[in-house]
Amino acid sequence: MINKIKYTILILFALTAFTACDNDDAVTANVDAMVAEPGDLLNQAFPLNKVRVEGKGLEGLKKITLDNKIDISFNPNYNSDKSFIFTIPFDEKLGSRFGVQPITFVTTSGSLTKNIEILQPVPTITKTTPAVATPGFPLEIEGTWFYNISSVTLAGKTLSYTVKSSSSIIVGLPANAVSGSELVITTPGGAAKKTIDFATIVLVSDFDGNGVRTEWTSYGDVESFNTSTSGGPTGNYTTLVWAGSTANGYNGSSGGGGASFLSASNTDAAKAYIDIDVSANVVGAQFAIQLNTIDGVNYGYNFKITDVNWTTKTISIADFKDNYGFGSNTAATLNPSKINEIKVGIAQGDTPNPSAIKFDNIKIRYQ
Repeated sequence: MINKIKYTILILFALTAFTACDNDDAVTANVDAMVAEPGDLLNQAFPLNKVRVEGKGLEGLKKITLDNKIDISFNPNYNSDKSFIFTIPFDEKLGSRFGVQPITFVTTSGSLTKNIEILQPVPTITKTTPAVATPGFPLEIEGTWFYNISSVTLAGKTLSYTVKSSSSIIVGLPANAVSGSELVITTPGGAAKKTIDFATIVLVSDFDGNGVRTEWTSYGDVESFNTSTSGGPTGNYTTLVWAGSTANGYNGSSGGGGASFLSASNTDAAKAYIDIDVSANVVGAQFAIQLNTIDGVNYGYNFKITDVNWTTKTISIADFKDNYGFGSNTAATLNPSKINEIKVGIAQGDTPNPSAIKFDNIKIRYQ
């Protein structure tokens, strides 16, 4: 009996020793390095790029958490005792950020935390709206990684800007911007660059002595006409008054004809516009805009004032019609490069009596 007890004790000692040796062989999880593409970055990574973790005791990976709040998905099939692979997420809604931050790995043998630096990618510009910009007007820029913008410049000069999102900003373009200028958006990640093409803008008249048509006269059933009324959007403006006369059946004003406003290459009516600052004494006053060409063809466009305050009216040349604006044929096939005269008047058939229209800063634009 005593011998039997001795043998039992010896067996228990042997089992205890074996178990102790087995526990000594267990490896605590450890990360030696985190290597990311491109260029084998060490303990650094760009968002959405893959990271290869190297170490030991990594088998049985259960969870990865970035910055103590963002759970990272991974494929357990790519997990071994010595390495595994995952992709760096980036989601503003979850609080993703750039810079050094903790990353925690949980395995069957425990958890450990290391630091990894999330790098900000170089921004890119993918689109501008409109595709052809206009000096003095806003421009929307779409792209990627518009975070922590430090400056936006055009031809080296700083622009004002508003960030809509990490993929869109609105910039204010200077009135003297030149086509072919380079736009640069700078962030800590680098700089995005794009050459900006600008519309061709011809100032017809600002009624302050500037433009290609500075001498304006009126005709037809005009009650009064003044090209130097003070207090306009940028200085003087023109006032044309119709008081009900129908002796001629029409009225208007013009700065005269002459050379075409646009170059011979500006032939697409869908890309050409008339910009004019307008106002009136009464809602419902109806403007009549007429275009004449060097071939003697005329087209018209009529519109009513809906607000007596000054506003800029933009009219596509493709929306003009024949028969002084009352015809059925549009100017879609009109060659804008042949336009050499712009007339402004009141459509007498459907307007309050009297009507006093006000206009300023007439421009023809091609983009």
